[in-house]
Amino acid sequence: MKEKYVRPARIALIVFMPLLLATIAVLSLYNLQVVKKDYYYEESMNTILDTETVPASRGSILDRYGRLLVSNRVSYNIVIDRLKLVRDEDPNGALLRLIACVSDYGQTYRDTLPISSEAPFAYTAMSDGQRKRLDDYLKHFKLDASIDAAGLMAYFREHYSIPDSFTDREARLAAGVRYELEVRELFRLPDYVFAEDIDSGLIALVLEKSFPGVSVKTSSVREYHTTYAAHLLGRTGLMDEDEYKYYSALGYPMNAIVGKDGAEKAFEQYLHGTDGTIATVSTASGDVVNTYYKTEPKAGGDVTLTIDLFCQQAAEDALASRIDEINRERAAKAKDGEKVTLAEGGAVAVVKVGSGDVLALASYPTFNLKTFSDDYAALLSDPLAPLYNRATQGAYTPGSTFKPVTAIAGLQEGAIDIDTKIYDKGIIDEYEGYTYKCWIYPGSHGNINVKEALQVSCNYFFYVVGQKVGINKLSSYAAAFGLGQPTGIELYEEKGVLASRPYKEQTVGEQWYVGDTLQASIGQSYNLFTPLQLASYAATIASGGSRYAVHLLKSVRSFDGSASVAEYQPAIISRVEAKPEYFGAVQEGMLMASLYGSSSYVFGNYSVKVACKTGTAQIREDVENNAVFIAFAPYENPEIAVAVVVEKGAAGWRLAEIAKEIFDCYFKEKGKKAYQEENILLP
Repeated sequence: MKEKYVRPARIALIVFMPLLLATIAVLSLYNLQVVKKDYYYEESMNTILDTETVPASRGSILDRYGRLLVSNRVSYNIVIDRLKLVRDEDPNGALLRLIACVSDYGQTYRDTLPISSEAPFAYTAMSDGQRKRLDDYLKHFKLDASIDAAGLMAYFREHYSIPDSFTDREARLAAGVRYELEVRELFRLPDYVFAEDIDSGLIALVLEKSFPGVSVKTSSVREYHTTYAAHLLGRTGLMDEDEYKYYSALGYPMNAIVGKDGAEKAFEQYLHGTDGTIATVSTASGDVVNTYYKTEPKAGGDVTLTIDLFCQQAAEDALASRIDEINRERAAKAKDGEKVTLAEGGAVAVVKVGSGDVLALASYPTFNLKTFSDDYAALLSDPLAPLYNRATQGAYTPGSTFKPVTAIAGLQEGAIDIDTKIYDKGIIDEYEGYTYKCWIYPGSHGNINVKEALQVSCNYFFYVVGQKVGINKLSSYAAAFGLGQPTGIELYEEKGVLASRPYKEQTVGEQWYVGDTLQASIGQSYNLFTPLQLASYAATIASGGSRYAVHLLKSVRSFDGSASVAEYQPAIISRVEAKPEYFGAVQEGMLMASLYGSSSYVFGNYSVKVACKTGTAQIREDVENNAVFIAFAPYENPEIAVAVVVEKGAAGWRLAEIAKEIFDCYFKEKGKKAYQEENILLP
């Protein structure tokens, strides 16, 4: 009986519940869409959805052994929202209070309006960017392009409703910020960051005072873990107009930070990453309802360079020390009141033989990336041009370091053989009106072969060989060695000049003479090469004629290290076609130069056998000669090649000590690595 009674109740419940739920749903929808539709419509209209780009963290840069060179750190910036500022009752007064707050704290802020800070107002020196922004501003508001600074300030007072009670100085302060904000909105320039990289004390002060439209936002800035390799690593910054045209096609937002030079620019595609987008839902009153990522940012890859930080340090320190020493010696020898000719700058390039890896690139004088912004004006005005990368952009006459080219060309073309003896007469004077002397003249090197000629750097020997080979063959061998040719480096580089008949006839517009061939044979004439080209050339001699593309990239890994993005593979880009025994003869001649020549004071008893060649490059008769030096080591199984140039350094042999410091570092580090690897294998 009980079962028969319960079943109908259960059935009724099963039928009734869905009907009840459906009824509630219908009534709720009716309430939302009909009864309260006006209320919810108004609420939706008062809800604001903002989307903001979240910059991806830039990848780190490391040396070949994983030492951190450049990374990121969190930075806090003061940002002004123009719309929120101008809605305030007193936007100009608020700006004066903000400027006072920041300035009193000792923090600088950004103001690029090119008008003096005090009356009588005048235009200040402008960069190209400042000039363009001002011209565009005047054109947009139909102002006379010839308007003077005082007239423009009068316009600003009216345009920005700056009160008459403001002094001229206060009006200029307010106008500077208002101009910055308006220019960015009118011409879709990157966001205006009023002050960047502020500390926690200023953050607290700004937030406490609650300035209208002012907020503190985070960003990341590059952190440099070394004071070395400034020219090589490079800088980052906001895009200029030309960069934006290029990078916008790749999807970069207007306020993207990009590499401006050096490795930062060369490997931008790996370092940049992919920006994300964050959405913020808020009410009209400013209350945030929800925040969520529409797309999450993806950090850039970590780039490992071929350079060895310790080798880079050794190169920079040795170069600076030797130049200072040369200048101190000259000053000490100078008579009272005598003008001293100083060595002005220099460069070092270090390349791995058989791969083209760049171990170091040093340029002197240099600068500090950590303080670049603060030092920029002084760096720009320095007559020694510390921002100029002499290692890849400086083009120098090679002097006698070119003679191995002439030797290889003479041997391979049959002008001489390894045992051919040429008597050094000291002077070639058979050309009317012109004489070509050996540096030892009126002395003589006697009867010498190619190895001995390289050891003593006999000009007469190479005049004769170069004349027999001819300029066409000589320049083709030099080109195969990479002289006057692109090296393959990912940085900007100068190509230099290779002395040749076409160059003189087409570029200089003069006929080529046999005297030009004689001069080219000993590294003079029009020859101009970069230190990096000379290091690559030395490495090519060491490798027996295989010239590898010079490069900085070793590998790229994803930001979390989980995946390989890129791995550089060494590439041969030219070969010098000459018999191995001819390269052997040249290498032996360079060894003799280090053991018994002018560099023997450094390498005569050195623990590693070094092959080298010095060069003294004449600029003009009234100017001190440049000094050039190339070397590779070890002689038996070459691993590393070095080139050094010092402007007005007088003589190449004086640079041997710089190369020695680099070899010391390299072989010491190599020994440490071998010892560590050996210990890893021990049980």
